[in-house]
Amino acid sequence: MNKKVNIIINIVLVLAVIIRIYFALSFDQSNIINKYSGKSVEVYGYISDEPQIKDFNQSFTLKAEQISGDSVEIYIKVSPDRYTEYNYGQHLKIIGKINTPRNFKSNGGRTFDYTNFLLKDGISFEMKKPIINILEEENGNFVSKYLFKIKKGFLENIKKVMGEPHAALAGGLVVGEKSALGKDLINDFRKAGLIHIVVLSGYNITIVADTIRRILSFLPRTIGIGLGGIGILAFGILVGGGATVVRSCIMAIIALTASLLRKDYNVSRALFIAAALMLIQNPLILFYDPSFQLSFLATLGLILLSSPIEKKLGFITEKLGIRGLVASTLATQVFVSPYILYMMGQLSIIGIVVNIIVLPIIPMTMLFVSLTGVLGFLSYFASEITGWISYIMLSYELSMVRFFANLPFASIELPKFSFWIVVGFYGSYFIALIKLPSTFSQFRFRKKSST
Repeated sequence: MNKKVNIIINIVLVLAVIIRIYFALSFDQSNIINKYSGKSVEVYGYISDEPQIKDFNQSFTLKAEQISGDSVEIYIKVSPDRYTEYNYGQHLKIIGKINTPRNFKSNGGRTFDYTNFLLKDGISFEMKKPIINILEEENGNFVSKYLFKIKKGFLENIKKVMGEPHAALAGGLVVGEKSALGKDLINDFRKAGLIHIVVLSGYNITIVADTIRRILSFLPRTIGIGLGGIGILAFGILVGGGATVVRSCIMAIIALTASLLRKDYNVSRALFIAAALMLIQNPLILFYDPSFQLSFLATLGLILLSSPIEKKLGFITEKLGIRGLVASTLATQVFVSPYILYMMGQLSIIGIVVNIIVLPIIPMTMLFVSLTGVLGFLSYFASEITGWISYIMLSYELSMVRFFANLPFASIELPKFSFWIVVGFYGSYFIALIKLPSTFSQFRFRKKSST
């Protein structure tokens, strides 16, 4: 009976995704674009997400409610001057020229589909350096506003006791904030194969979810699981809810639900459900969101290959989890490398080595960075003590990244090539997996939920 129910649920989810994709791709907003694009307009609306601040610029998403007297409901990416502070929920009046986004060239002659990358989030237009008047402060969701304020205070506490780029790396590790790292250092993280720790990958979310579980372990089982779920949801909102974060949070909540119901946790089914729910909510991420695509490829690689690879690495020590770390790094690299090379043309060669020598101390770094940020609300002196410990570990991580990224063979770059080559790679992967039943048994892996 349970098997039939599962089949029905899977069919319903697949049909729902297909229907949502059809309607999303059929939606035509050319009339709106033709009406306003390239014109000077007066826009009223409110900031619908946390503003993004980088080295010498900032941007935010404005949910427009009125354009030149017309009632609308569209999103605009606004790039104001760098030094005026804007916050989530502010109601604004903006005057300036409105334009449609344009695609641009990236590495190796590739074209980045910037237009659809923004469109996946509902953003149809851009406005650069407009005249902005703040009309009201109190708009937007109360929970989001409160969490963003906590995040802002947390990051300010870290900056008080650490200089840059240490504070920026600390913010990237814990809450996905990497604005002050700069393009050169972010590129070094890519070359060293460690960019995933800065952009708040599933690895970081797993550490956070496990920490929440441990903190709440003294509570009665049902209450602890319930509060753990709320904590994970709050953290997802706090860090901005990108595709990787959403996927990790959904899978963590499914695991908690399985534990609450005393059911086995099927990791492959959790991945499928997470993908289906995200695509039902926003089907365009399937085509235009590299974060969504790479996150699911990496997770699929872990599910299918990490355990078989680990069995072949008996010559590597298990101390500090090094064998598992090598296996998981190899598994994800095998699965994401073809697509990364297709999209970006750059792949880290020394990423495995750097991950082995850096990742073991990341959980401890995140712990002391978190303590520094939290203690900063209570006592500057106490936060300075944990801040110095954090600083030492962050210095080590930064020095490793800089050293390995500057090796002449740190990464390879390839010119643009056909997408069909990528299809061929993944086709050969799955043919090989079909011929290895022991590998596919990992796809049906069930982890006993804790009682």
